[in-house]
Amino acid sequence: MTSSGTTTQAQATNFSNVAGNWFPENLAQITGRLNAIVTQPATVKPVAVFDFDNTCIFRDVGQAVFRYQVQHLHYRLTPKQLAAILPKTGGALDGRPMTLLTTVLTEAYRALYPLIAAGKQEEAQLLPEYQLFAVLMLWITDKARKDEHLGPRFVLPFMGKMLAGFSTAELRNLAVEVVQVVRREPLREETLTVAAPEPIGRIEASYPLGLHPHPEMLALMHSLANLGIERYVISASTEWLVEGAATLLGFPVDADHIFGIRVGLEEGEVLTIDDPAAYPVTFREGKAEIIGKWISGRPVLVAGDADTDFEMLTLPGVDIRLLVNRRQRGLISSLYEDPRVLLQGLDLNSGRFRPSRESIGD
Repeated sequence: MTSSGTTTQAQATNFSNVAGNWFPENLAQITGRLNAIVTQPATVKPVAVFDFDNTCIFRDVGQAVFRYQVQHLHYRLTPKQLAAILPKTGGALDGRPMTLLTTVLTEAYRALYPLIAAGKQEEAQLLPEYQLFAVLMLWITDKARKDEHLGPRFVLPFMGKMLAGFSTAELRNLAVEVVQVVRREPLREETLTVAAPEPIGRIEASYPLGLHPHPEMLALMHSLANLGIERYVISASTEWLVEGAATLLGFPVDADHIFGIRVGLEEGEVLTIDDPAAYPVTFREGKAEIIGKWISGRPVLVAGDADTDFEMLTLPGVDIRLLVNRRQRGLISSLYEDPRVLLQGLDLNSGRFRPSRESIGD
């Protein structure tokens, strides 16, 4: 924390000079509260905690890398490992038999794997199993995330385990590679379809293109850094991907201040398909657990956008609760009218802040 009240005041004032498209009332509240926080003596250091995907950036780096893997067959896990991490529950997923879904997906990957292992992904993409694998993988993860028995607590670690065989250093580099590609994409959705064996039938999977940082969030983080307030990120994407993306995009947050989905590691920090020991899934209550057990300091600012951030946004004693308005229909929507919350509007078509609480676009 800065030692001079005069210096702190000047730095906080600088924040209002890079206003961007903040809702003016939010900007005034953030600036005023930060001034008050840093000029008052504190027995516990103040910290700021941010979600990353769709909060610091528009879009989701974990989903972008997952889609990149599917498209380019950028895998190292074996068919046996894939079979081991797929759902073991019976019943149906969106009306299709779960056992058949996982069997068809695994067999398609098994047909592709010899070429993947040999580094011949382009040849593998010419096989008839490629389209089946790609669409089915995207479809299963999308439907599983919405399934009451699976949901994000299954899908988020599953996406991390699909990175098995890569080292943490390779994942940081992969995130940089993927973000550099997707930043050039138009902001729209693409849809893939495939005729799977009956009774699965014809399925389609959609995914968003494009990604960019929110300049307002970059400016806010830099202002916090100037004020001596430590910045933390707690993400529902795989941790090492967020580390790479945050560095590339210029967010001033140390790697050891970034928490995300983890999996077990073996020698050389190579990812496995095992769950990590004594570490939560960074979703909902898992994010609040990270704050309570792994972050030293009092959260004076918490920022998020979705159900996954609900528990940390409603922690007691938080001075600034910043919620990006993505017009969600889940639990997070209950905070849209909460007087404790600073709701920040978006243009959902351009992915940019707008000077309003309300969001517009599709």
